[in-house]
Amino acid sequence: MRPDVFGELVSFDEALRRALAAARPIARRETTSLADARDRVVATAVIATLDVPPFDRSAMDGYAIRATDLPAAGGPTTLPCVDRIFTGEVSRRVLGEGECIEISTGAPMPAGADAVVMVERTTRSGDQVTFAGRAAVGQNIGRRGADLRANQAIVHPGDVLTPARIGALAAAGVTNVEIFERPTVAIVSTGNEVTSPGDALPPGHVYDVNRFTLRAVAEDHGCTAVLTPRVGDVIEDLVHALRAAATHDVIVCSGGSSVGGRDLLVDAVRALGSIVFHGVAMKPGKPTLLGSIDATPVFGMPGNPTSCLSNAYLLLMPFLRATARLPPWRPMRLTLPLASDIRASSDRHQFFTVRIADGAVQPAFKSSGDITSMAAADGYIEIPVGTASLSAGTSVVVTLF
Repeated sequence: MRPDVFGELVSFDEALRRALAAARPIARRETTSLADARDRVVATAVIATLDVPPFDRSAMDGYAIRATDLPAAGGPTTLPCVDRIFTGEVSRRVLGEGECIEISTGAPMPAGADAVVMVERTTRSGDQVTFAGRAAVGQNIGRRGADLRANQAIVHPGDVLTPARIGALAAAGVTNVEIFERPTVAIVSTGNEVTSPGDALPPGHVYDVNRFTLRAVAEDHGCTAVLTPRVGDVIEDLVHALRAAATHDVIVCSGGSSVGGRDLLVDAVRALGSIVFHGVAMKPGKPTLLGSIDATPVFGMPGNPTSCLSNAYLLLMPFLRATARLPPWRPMRLTLPLASDIRASSDRHQFFTVRIADGAVQPAFKSSGDITSMAAADGYIEIPVGTASLSAGTSVVVTLF
């Protein structure tokens, strides 16, 4: 058995580096309909089979003309209107010299026309249309293939299917797309004291917070969470649970990752595999573990809800996004003054939760065991090692959740 102390703590930056190095980008693929493709990651390039738009079309409501029929010197010119084209219709009329055709936005250009004059620059009396000024060849025309060309790649492997990319696929008539599967993440809750919400709460027990927060993080970042049965503080039970969970792409445990008498996760992981790191020089979240079982990464998250969720954002989430082939998360950051003094742990890199009110930053952190330290927070500030306090009025960078 290991001694009830941590070994050498790794820095937060080193823990993140090791975590990302341990990520195995998902290789399994599946095909999905365009209707179900949002936020999925493209596995195979999709090539356009037609030009988009498939014809020259009017970009304005107005009149299709031959540009040479309006004098270069400008001045009013009156032309007879010989046809009308709505969207979805194709005119059989070939526009002749000295004629115009009324046309709607998006309607196919008639043969013989090379410009469109918007309706606001015309006046009409019966079938006679008077144009003010001149026209240039190609004005107000959307050319065939201006959006996409046949044989052009619409999306590439690794692209995330945003609404705009889904729209581009739809414009080319695509109905299905090959994507990477979502990695499966086994969520394992440990601890004799943990009870499911909805059940009666025995003396000395607490409701299970972490399996719900961890599930939400996993599913928000490209994975499918699988909730496994809770495990008590018995080494044999924990080993059995981890062995069963190793059929998934990632295992995430909450609780049991510290160094107390019943913190058995490090022993269970060592019995089945290896440890990448155990203990991070950060607050909250020091008792965080990363290991491997049969090439399946195992995260051991702290049991305290704030520590668990904080490190889920800071370490687990980047790892899961890399596994799911999603791009790195780019949170919004704001620079604002502190509303009050903050005391920090100078021996560890601290991620201090805060809320924003009246244009200033106020503390939200209570303790590692209080989930409202996160629920009431808008984001966090980083306090580096060696900093014992920050004074009111100091400008800080808030990373928003």
